[in-house]
Amino acid sequence: MTGRPVVLLLGGSPSPRSHTAAVIGAAAGVLTELGAEPLVWDLAARPLPIVDASCHGRPELYADPLARQLSPMAARADAFVLASPTYHGSYSGALKNALDHLDGHEMAGKPVGLLAHGENLTAVQVCDALRTVVRALKGVAVPEQLVTVPGDFERMGDGRRLLAAPAARGRLDVLCRSLVAVTRQLAAGDAIGIGTA
Repeated sequence: MTGRPVVLLLGGSPSPRSHTAAVIGAAAGVLTELGAEPLVWDLAARPLPIVDASCHGRPELYADPLARQLSPMAARADAFVLASPTYHGSYSGALKNALDHLDGHEMAGKPVGLLAHGENLTAVQVCDALRTVVRALKGVAVPEQLVTVPGDFERMGDGRRLLAAPAARGRLDVLCRSLVAVTRQLAAGDAIGIGTA
């Protein structure tokens, strides 16, 4: 990593103007304030084709230009944020499909922040499930996470949602600070541990 840490934010909702998109937008803003360079990939705006096993590790073989772009973008990132709505007690199929487009080297050894949205705080199950996937991809999920509920948002005049609840914004700030701190520590070769970020 040279200079600003690059953070790829993957928004796992297939619905436009979703709560997940609002949280990703808020996270990108906080990361920018902290000196990071956020790269936002909203799967509602940039959907990926179903993963093709014959292209595993060779994204250039995809006909779809978006499928060719994700892996190189992920490889360029120094850290990740994964965000998803709650679908049947877990994360969305859209996010799983996006992660399946990665072959494992892109996330290896890199910090990952986790965000989830649901009707209530049982949406924490999304973060629990994503920790397993991050570990399989050899990433390092930071301990801090954010789970939002509908009451954390306000509706804007154009229909977009805005993360407005002070408590949720505070937790997002803590998560982003931890992610940036761990990213910088890893880049410097410093030892990290829970509580050091």
